[in-house]
Amino acid sequence: MLNRFVNCYIRLPLPNRFIETQKLLYEPCADLYLAYCKFNRQYFDVNLFDELSIVPPNQLLSYPSIRQSEFLAGRYTAKVALSAMHQRVCMEQVNIGKHKEPIFPQNVIGTLTHSNSIAMCAVTPSRLVSFVGIDIEPIMTKTDLSGIEGKVYSSRELHLLTAKGISKEIAATLIFSAKESVFKAFSKQIHHGIDFHRFELSGFSYLRHSLTMKFDVREVNFEAQIMVSAKIHKQHVLTLVAQ
Repeated sequence: MLNRFVNCYIRLPLPNRFIETQKLLYEPCADLYLAYCKFNRQYFDVNLFDELSIVPPNQLLSYPSIRQSEFLAGRYTAKVALSAMHQRVCMEQVNIGKHKEPIFPQNVIGTLTHSNSIAMCAVTPSRLVSFVGIDIEPIMTKTDLSGIEGKVYSSRELHLLTAKGISKEIAATLIFSAKESVFKAFSKQIHHGIDFHRFELSGFSYLRHSLTMKFDVREVNFEAQIMVSAKIHKQHVLTLVAQ
């Protein structure tokens, strides 16, 4: 699916020095808008919330500035993505739920992610799409692997990718990010918190510089096979679920 996005070429003036670059993409089959921005924490100021007309939750004001800057960048991409829809929706805020999940306006399905200096948001008004999840992760180091092996993926899952020449670091990041995207997509149906072993990688295929991974999802109320699109972007792994 990531290969099907096209640039909207909408002129979006940068609002301040905090937002360094931004882009709005569109995937016509799912009527899915994807907003991207690169932000610079050096220029973050809490007053930017007012400048960008974004209301922070009360608890965020007690968090470190790094967390505040990530939240601001994520909500800014949400505003950009929603601005591609009709006028009423683009004026609404993306609120925060009791589990700190983003709550999108009524009749909109959306998902947010951020990592280091990148934030992204995908939204769709389409009733043809029931689940959307997106995630971006920096490619793991060997040190990172020692902390998650066995907790996030099985040796069999990792071998599916490494057997095709993918390094352990990239393979582990792909699986971790994909499972994060699946969890975000199904978060309303999953009430027990994330359990990575409930999402099992069972296959994958290449298509034009991107990877499609198939996951078997086994939950209390349902079972499904989910296709996750993935690609490498600026030393990060980006994954997307839209189904």
